[in-house]
Amino acid sequence: ALPLYLEENSTEEYRAAEISVTYSGGYSVTLRLWQMPDSATPEYDRAWGELPGYREDANYIYKTYNTTLVGNKYFAGGYVRNFTVCYDKKTRVSQWVAYPVFYALYEAPQLSRVNAFGYDPNDQLPVIPTADQQNISSGYGQRGYDRGHMLPQATRYNNYAANRMTYYATNMMPQNSTLNQNIWASLEGKVRGWGGLQTYDTLYVVTGAAFKSTKTIDNANGPIAVPSHCWKVLLRQRGNQNRQISQFKADELKAIGFVFTNDDAGAATSIESAVRSVKEIEELTGFKFFRNLDPAVADAVKSQKNLADW
Repeated sequence: ALPLYLEENSTEEYRAAEISVTYSGGYSVTLRLWQMPDSATPEYDRAWGELPGYREDANYIYKTYNTTLVGNKYFAGGYVRNFTVCYDKKTRVSQWVAYPVFYALYEAPQLSRVNAFGYDPNDQLPVIPTADQQNISSGYGQRGYDRGHMLPQATRYNNYAANRMTYYATNMMPQNSTLNQNIWASLEGKVRGWGGLQTYDTLYVVTGAAFKSTKTIDNANGPIAVPSHCWKVLLRQRGNQNRQISQFKADELKAIGFVFTNDDAGAATSIESAVRSVKEIEELTGFKFFRNLDPAVADAVKSQKNLADW
């Protein structure tokens, strides 16, 4: 064991340290450690590729759900992040849910869905009060709306504990039934394929809702806002590079976005017609996506919207 002690980084710059180890057999390896700059929101800041920029709002609760994955022939198993939400107490819908997609970790072995709709039990911090969540164990009680997963449950088939978390109310949005069960489900399937085994190292995804109307659904815990739009943004790196997103050049990354109106017209929209750039969805939502990209390449990467690249 080699203990390593880090002092707090009070500067505005990243700090790096390298440790080189040579074993008795002659094998050598160099490990580089990065320490993030000082921040007003250290509990939120991570180098995870999927995280959007932090946006202050009294109604927002940022929460990362962690889980223990079982080992398989691709992955030893262990305690990892499952997904992160920006939960909005005002709308009772998460503004976005961010998560990595990687078959070998999160989907193998394949399971069946648990259908365990209910509250976030708050066995992890921070607490999202039950009274501020959707009371939807029996559905929305309004014809034409499904409990739409923002992180699809089929993207978390490693074990039932990870799958069950996708049924938390904080991962649900009132979604047009025809949209949810057809073209949106097709898009979710494509995303799982793009993050499939031996395809890409990791695919970073953010799924969210936009609220450009005032429609709500009555609920026992208070009205639930109905999204006007449902959207996804994706960022991928090719191959197992063992590097953080901030270390990639523009030509090593691909990005794309999709937007559907949350109604019958959206349900009739093709995936090709729904394509947008990440920058366009930033304009729609006001959020800055993939905050850990190198600023020198971020604009070029987030301007991409070529479906043929996927």
